[in-house]
Amino acid sequence: MEAVAMIEISRNRKIPAPAARVWMVVGEAERLPDWYARAAAVEVLEGAGLGRRQRLRGQWQGQDSEVDQVVTAFEPERRLEWRHEAERLGGQRAPRFASETVVRVELEAQGPNATLVVLESRQQPADPDKEAALRGNSEYLGKMLETSLERLEKLVTSEPES
Repeated sequence: MEAVAMIEISRNRKIPAPAARVWMVVGEAERLPDWYARAAAVEVLEGAGLGRRQRLRGQWQGQDSEVDQVVTAFEPERRLEWRHEAERLGGQRAPRFASETVVRVELEAQGPNATLVVLESRQQPADPDKEAALRGNSEYLGKMLETSLERLEKLVTSEPES
C-alpha cells in the first residue's frame, strides 16, 4: 500500500493578553463553542484535564455532526490537544477519511501581556484516495482555524479580567 503523508494545517495569532487569561477560555471544554468555529455545543462525557472525553456538536457540509474526542495533552497556560475517537454525520457513522485527527492549541507567552496562539490540525489520511479529498478541504479548514483565532482574541480581550 502506498504511504500517505500527514496533512498539517496551522494558523497563529498574537493575542494582546497574558497566557493565563487565554488559558481560562481555551482550557475549559464548555467554552469551546464561544471560540472554536467547529463547535456549536460541547458536552463533557467524563473526566477533566488530561484524558477528558468530550463530544463536540456542529455542522459539517450542511449536516449535523458529532465528534467524540479525548484530551491527549493538557498543560495549563501552554498546551491543549485532543484526538478524534468517533465521528458522526446526520446521526450515522461518518465516512472514514482520516485514520487519525488531532487538534492542538499551543500558547506561548510573548511578554506579560501578549500570547502567541498556534492552532493546528493534523490528519493522517486513511488511504491515498482519501488524501486527495482531505487536501481539497485544507483551505476551508485553514479558514476555520483563522476564524477560531479571531473569535478567541475577541473573547479574551473583551472579557473583564478576573
